[in-house]
Amino acid sequence: MSVSTDSGKLKIGLVSPYAWTSRWGVNRHIAGLAAYLQGAGHETGIIVPAEERDSLRQERRRARAERRLPQTVPARLPEREAEPGLRLLKISGTFRVPYSESLANLALPQEVTEQLDRLLAREQFDVLHLHEPYPPSLSFTALRYAHSPVIATFHTPGERFLSYQVMRPVVERFFNRLDGRICTSQNTRRIVSSYFPGEYEVVGAGVDTGRFRPAPRDRERPLVVFAAWSEPRKGFALLVRTLRLLPADVPPFDLAVVGGEDIVWRGNLIIPRRLRDRISFVGSFTSDSVGGLYNQAGILCAPYAATGLEVSVLEAMASGSAIIIPARGGFKDIVSEDSEGLLLDHPYSYNLAAGLVDLLRNPDMAARLGEGAAARARRNSWDSVGPAIEATYRAAHTRRRRPAAGLGAIGDGAPAKTIIADLHIHTCYSHDCSTTPEELLAACDELGLEAIAVTDHNTIEGANEVARLAPGHIHVIIGEEVKTSEGEIIGLYLQDEIPAGLSAEETIERIKEQGGLVYVPHPFDPLHLTPSYSFLASHASDIDIVEVYNPRITFTGFNEKARRLARKYGIPGGAGSDCHVIEGLGTALLSLARFSSPTELMTSLRAADIIRSPKSPLYLHSLKFLKQGRSAAGMKR
Repeated sequence: MSVSTDSGKLKIGLVSPYAWTSRWGVNRHIAGLAAYLQGAGHETGIIVPAEERDSLRQERRRARAERRLPQTVPARLPEREAEPGLRLLKISGTFRVPYSESLANLALPQEVTEQLDRLLAREQFDVLHLHEPYPPSLSFTALRYAHSPVIATFHTPGERFLSYQVMRPVVERFFNRLDGRICTSQNTRRIVSSYFPGEYEVVGAGVDTGRFRPAPRDRERPLVVFAAWSEPRKGFALLVRTLRLLPADVPPFDLAVVGGEDIVWRGNLIIPRRLRDRISFVGSFTSDSVGGLYNQAGILCAPYAATGLEVSVLEAMASGSAIIIPARGGFKDIVSEDSEGLLLDHPYSYNLAAGLVDLLRNPDMAARLGEGAAARARRNSWDSVGPAIEATYRAAHTRRRRPAAGLGAIGDGAPAKTIIADLHIHTCYSHDCSTTPEELLAACDELGLEAIAVTDHNTIEGANEVARLAPGHIHVIIGEEVKTSEGEIIGLYLQDEIPAGLSAEETIERIKEQGGLVYVPHPFDPLHLTPSYSFLASHASDIDIVEVYNPRITFTGFNEKARRLARKYGIPGGAGSDCHVIEGLGTALLSLARFSSPTELMTSLRAADIIRSPKSPLYLHSLKFLKQGRSAAGMKR
């Protein structure tokens, strides 16, 4: 259940494309963000790919049992605590491939999408926050199946041929569904926005300055940390070349290798003999012990650090270490030459050796850079970065429509009578329909309809005529399907006609001024002029009803897309036959509690059922054109 309240506390789902065993980069950012959000009173759940080989088979067995005996199968999916205070939700069935200087989990099998859809339906997050939402990762799949407004954070700017070139049209269409876009650096923003235009907010990576903070260095010899996170062999080779380039009179220092291979046993065999007595290999460190390591380190060398690892660099900076880092990507946003550290250009081995010599021979310089690094990292503390991300969440959450206060059951405690309704009907007052009001009412009486919305194109004359002729047991809603500059929008419960050609925003305002309801018909159908997804998303809080079933659309998949839009923003779903010939009446109906006002209709729609009796759209369109032709011929005679 959602935990959002008037106090502003939200339930937030954080989605990573990487298995949780990948503890650097994106996952460290997510862990820090989750801890901050929970400290601020929000509830979080971290959705990640599972790595257990048996979990997929277990999930398949559970799914088969659920189909056979759904009442005996637990609804919850397997989950496990990531670390104290963090709730981890694992999706099984993904498989790992090298991707973007890491190992991403691709979410392709049907079992993955089914698991994710059930998990999102169960958790009911207020906001879903995706990290690196490129296809075909778990984050991208979550964007497709989201049940709530979606925020995306782009960490890496590296060009991906698959996403940026081959699948660009597909990716761009789905990225239009995002309700907020965050980049962790200006460099990432420039590259990503050049391929996928939109509004991006730059919010840097965060660091826990409570855990990582400067401490007194009480070592006899300075400790240098060498980080080889992305490519252990390449990093180790660079380290060996660098050490061979160090002059004979370099001051003694200790060396710790973080990430990659444990080279303690190998170091004494490869390192130049003249340096063996000056260098002490202390081995690799885990993410749990790296905090104590940084507190002793005076220098961090990360010559092959990939973009997306800013969090790890910031942790060393927050501990007061001078930084030697590549002069590329987002690192230039957090490290300035001679202020927080040294920036490397190719060839890295020569520049790294020179930088190490400078800092080891000038401990005052290393201390000054360490102080500057700690001050710079404090500007990226979660207390500074977190509120900006929270503000993005709140802006996205305001798009989601929630039932107005006081909307409850209809009636005086007794069960409300169920009626049959059609919320989208045309008469001959529409230019492309030949059904007279009398014919319409006769057909409604034959089908047992007790509520109809007459929504002729750009006029309410037909609706008024039907209301005048209707018997007392049929509730007639005065409606109009208005052709705006962005697409067609229906107004229900209107008193005055709204002219065509206005902007969609002004049309919505005029509907609201009359106390009417804003109804979006047949969204996404290319044969109709409809508002774009981005417009509907940005105005979701003003939309009262989305037509989630229309039997006359080109492909049924557009109805499913409309259903997901309504679900994502909490908008009640409607249905209508959109009949332009009398034979189309009854192809889409609603079974809902009796209503007599806009407020009661909104209440009834929350528990309405859709009755489908579809006929071939080709057949109905052919009848429409045939009757239009006959009417035109009769007028000529």
